[in-house]
Amino acid sequence: MEYLFFGLAIALVIGFEFVNGFHDTANAVATVIYTNTLKPVYAVVWSGIWNLIGVLTSSGTVAFAIISLLPMELTVNGSSNASSGKGLLMVLALLSSAIIWNLGTWYLGLPVSSTHSSIGAITGIGIANSLFLNTSSQNWWDGVNWSKMQEVLLSLLISPLAGFLGAAILFLLAKALIKQEELYTAPEEKVPSLWVRAVLILTCTGVSFAHGSNDGQKGMGLMMLVLVAVLPNLFSLNMIVSPDVTSGMVIPYWVKITIGLALGLGTMFGWKRVVETVGEKIGNEHLNYAQGAVAELVTMTTIAAADYFGLPVSTTHILSSGIAGSMVANGSGLQMNTLRNLLLAWVLTLPICTLLSFAICAIALFFYAR
Repeated sequence: MEYLFFGLAIALVIGFEFVNGFHDTANAVATVIYTNTLKPVYAVVWSGIWNLIGVLTSSGTVAFAIISLLPMELTVNGSSNASSGKGLLMVLALLSSAIIWNLGTWYLGLPVSSTHSSIGAITGIGIANSLFLNTSSQNWWDGVNWSKMQEVLLSLLISPLAGFLGAAILFLLAKALIKQEELYTAPEEKVPSLWVRAVLILTCTGVSFAHGSNDGQKGMGLMMLVLVAVLPNLFSLNMIVSPDVTSGMVIPYWVKITIGLALGLGTMFGWKRVVETVGEKIGNEHLNYAQGAVAELVTMTTIAAADYFGLPVSTTHILSSGIAGSMVANGSGLQMNTLRNLLLAWVLTLPICTLLSFAICAIALFFYAR
């Protein structure tokens, strides 16, 4: 039974990263597709390749930050929960709840965060661990590393604000310094000039690479969690890391390749629903070339800064906020219905995924104990 859970957990980790790829594709390819810079098939393949490269060159610090949120019983060797099917059941609950939410919001065309869904799911299994498995726990909240959670939530709150303000300021600077009318017009059916295409392809490449380097590490962390739970003699985590050590684990290269391929392949599917929201439904005017370029430039630099500090951030939230900031700076205005739906989805992601993960975990543990 435990080997069945193990196989299912590995499949769900790969599935989570695949869904993450096609759910977040619009973050990188929205501008190049919407502006006719690249045909969709070329754009998503190009983005998928750079997502893969981003995963393969990542350090693992973000993956360790994600795992640090989990109950200690699931992240250290020798735990009775981790070495049993119960630990794997919790991981399955985490992954399945995050995938369910991501698929549902993708179907509705809402660009919500896979980061938020995974963190909400982690919180849910942490609470379930305290209530059902950890007999030494005094309170339901003991199963979550709240000091680390506060740090992660702060980064998730600040990064969209940085995207909004950064894109607004950069757009105003561009408009003051670059007197090229083409940059500030809405895309037409024709292909833009060569230099505009070059700028947009460059920023698309940067966001794709950054997305892989940050989001790919979440899948790597979850894969390591499964391996530690089942093969503690071969894989281990050092949860007490000295200041001169960047990560508490060594991630095998085959894990990076597996997650990178899943993310890259996922990037090649499912782009259309969210691209339309990003390109046409955030501002009252259609996205122009300069707005797309500055939003993506701010997104890639913000994610690079988060990678440096080992913090998970949401590519979706940063880019959407960046586009909104550029719309405000341009005087284009915002579509309040879309903005309300986006904010509602962002606000609900954490609590819904927490409850969903907790419920799935509780039901699975009930039937496992029978």
